Amino acid sequence: MQLQITTDYAVRIMRYLLQHKQQLSTAKDMSVELGITYQYFMKVIRRLRKAKLVQSVQGCDGGYRAHPDAAHVTLYQIVEVMEGPLRINRCLEDDCFCNLNATATCDVRRIFAGLQKDLIAKLDAIRIADIGS
Repeated sequence: MQLQITTDYAVRIMRYLLQHKQQLSTAKDMSVELGITYQYFMKVIRRLRKAKLVQSVQGCDGGYRAHPDAAHVTLYQIVEVMEGPLRINRCLEDDCFCNLNATATCDVRRIFAGLQKDLIAKLDAIRIADIGS
């Protein structure tokens, strides 16, 4: 299991915006500063904006800034926005699919469920604003 580079970029963007408080930053400046191509930056910032984690201001003095409530955003929330719900095995999806029809009795599923729960809890306990501070 590996998170996409898009998720890493989203974390970098959110950290940058939170460190710059409510100051507006342009896409061009941030993409250069963070080492992300402009096109990829725009892909990521659109998803963060859609999730209401980032605000955009239009115009010649416009740019991006973190949503006022973004200081409380956790690492798990970013992962979920960029990756979707975290599932470490197919049987832990909402439909509980198992080709052996053994979800109720499977010891491996129980272990995976516990690991998934712990991983989500750990990611959800880390606020983006606290990383590196």
